[in-house]
Amino acid sequence: MRIAVIGAGAIGGFYGAALSSAGQDVSFIARGATLEALRTHGLRIIGEQTLTLEAPATDDAATIGPVDVVLICTKTFQVADAAHTYLPALMGPDTLVVTTQNGVQAPFVLEKIIGREHVAPGVCRVWSKIAEPGVIDLMGGPKSLVAGTWDDAVTPVLSAFRTALRDAGIATTDTTNIWTELWTKVIHVVPQGAVGALLDAPLGQLLERHLPLYRRAMTETADVARAHGAHLPDDVVETTLGFVAGQDPTSTTSFQRDITAGLPSEFAAQVGAIPALGDEVGVDTPVNDVIAEVLRLAEERHRRA
Repeated sequence: MRIAVIGAGAIGGFYGAALSSAGQDVSFIARGATLEALRTHGLRIIGEQTLTLEAPATDDAATIGPVDVVLICTKTFQVADAAHTYLPALMGPDTLVVTTQNGVQAPFVLEKIIGREHVAPGVCRVWSKIAEPGVIDLMGGPKSLVAGTWDDAVTPVLSAFRTALRDAGIATTDTTNIWTELWTKVIHVVPQGAVGALLDAPLGQLLERHLPLYRRAMTETADVARAHGAHLPDDVVETTLGFVAGQDPTSTTSFQRDITAGLPSEFAAQVGAIPALGDEVGVDTPVNDVIAEVLRLAEERHRRA
């Protein structure tokens, strides 16, 4: 398949490298130091796996042209700009643009720009970080990517992409409800980042000292998800808590790290979105309301600083 990866960071770098090393025709769109590193030294994966590959990289999507699949691997607040800048040159009549961002907002941003028939909501699960530009530290995790279409129809491009993922050793499923997959990850990631940022606490403290607040934020998020049509098991909160209990107790989410460091964060697409999403379906979210307001004020202070 012809695949373009927008953003060669922790997510795009890993998935793009895996697909490329499995024989897919992968091109990377990057900027600045990352683009220079890819052109000079190639793309390197270190940590759990080691890999160095020549990575065709550019900041001009017109040099790539139409592709089968685009992996958009920017931060959520960069999705619209990336779509307007790069997608016109990459889109063909059947191109699918796969989202990888946490939250449920990115597909709706893309829908307004390219139409929902081209949007493939995606859920990625991998533990990776940027060691330096062009170098991705792979720390483990499921190393999965699940993608679907807006209405869960299976198109030839989606079917071929799922095969390409499996050939690359990336776990995936033939999901019949991608929105439930998205909300399931929201319940896992968003409350952890929100409560962790509020209290400046790693996962281990959330599971011990702060467990009642953490569970309440997660329960409210699950209630919102169900009201939006997600098919979740009754014990999704306890199952999620059991899953995260097996993770590194010192871990934090990327959102938590960004907002506590005063960096641009995905606040608006994560905990900042939960109150409004609850209001849309008549679900009260008092814990998330308070957390969102506190973190909103913190982000505003950082922007003014």
